[in-house]
Amino acid sequence: MLELNKVYQGNCNELIKSIDDNSIDIIITSPPYNKAGYEGFIRKRHSKDSWGKRNIDYDNVAENDFMIEEDYQKWQIEFLNECYRVLKPNGSMFYNHKIRVAKHKASHPIEWILKSKLIFRQQITWDRGNSPAVAPIRYLPTTELIFWLTKEQKQPNFYRNKECEFLTEVWRINASHDKSHPASFPIELVDNILCNIPNDGNIVVLDPFAGIGKTLISAKTHNMNYIGFDISNKYCDETETILNDEVKS
Repeated sequence: MLELNKVYQGNCNELIKSIDDNSIDIIITSPPYNKAGYEGFIRKRHSKDSWGKRNIDYDNVAENDFMIEEDYQKWQIEFLNECYRVLKPNGSMFYNHKIRVAKHKASHPIEWILKSKLIFRQQITWDRGNSPAVAPIRYLPTTELIFWLTKEQKQPNFYRNKECEFLTEVWRINASHDKSHPASFPIELVDNILCNIPNDGNIVVLDPFAGIGKTLISAKTHNMNYIGFDISNKYCDETETILNDEVKS
C-alpha cells in the first residue's frame, strides 16, 4: 500500500496498481475528457478549432486528452475497474465527466460506465452557471455530471448530512477560475461529497487525477487521509505546497 497523505507523480495507470485491494473508502476524480480526440480527430493544441481557442493546456502532459475515442473509452473502463478493485466493499466513487458533442452526435459517459464492474447509484448534475463560447447551433452547455458509483449494492458509507450546502442531486456551484490549472473543479464540489461521509478517523480518499489537489485539500480539511496522483511534476509540487503551507493539520 502506498504511504498515506502524499501526492505521487506519475501515470495513474501504473500508480494505482500499488494500492491494495479493498483499501480505499472514497474516490473523487475527474479524468481528461478526451475532447480534442473525440471521434478520432487528433488535433494539435492551440489550433484554430474551438478546443484550441480555449487555451486548454495541461502543462504539456495530457496526451490522453487526444486519444481515438474507442481507445479512450476502453481506457476508462479499465481505469474504472481498477477503482473497483481498490475500493472497500462499502466504498464509493464520484466520477466527474460530461456529455460531449462531435459531428452533431452526443456521447454520454454512461455508455462506458455501465461496461465497468462498478454499480451506478446516482447521477448528480453540477450546474456550473456558465459555458465556454461554442457554435450557436445548440443550447449552451452549462452543466457537468458527477456519477456516484459503488462497489456493492448494499448501503455504502454515506449518510446525507443536513449541514451540507446541497441536499438534492443538482448542485449550483460556479466553475473554478484557478489560473494554475485549466480545468480544476471547485473545492466546494468535493466538500459537498465529503461532508456526507461518516468519519471514524481512518477514511482514505483517493484522486487518481489530482491536478492541483482540490480533492486532497478538501480531504485534509475534513480530517481524512488522502492519496493523490498526477502526471505533472508542476501540479504535484503546487499541491504539496498548498497542503503543507496553507492547509493546517
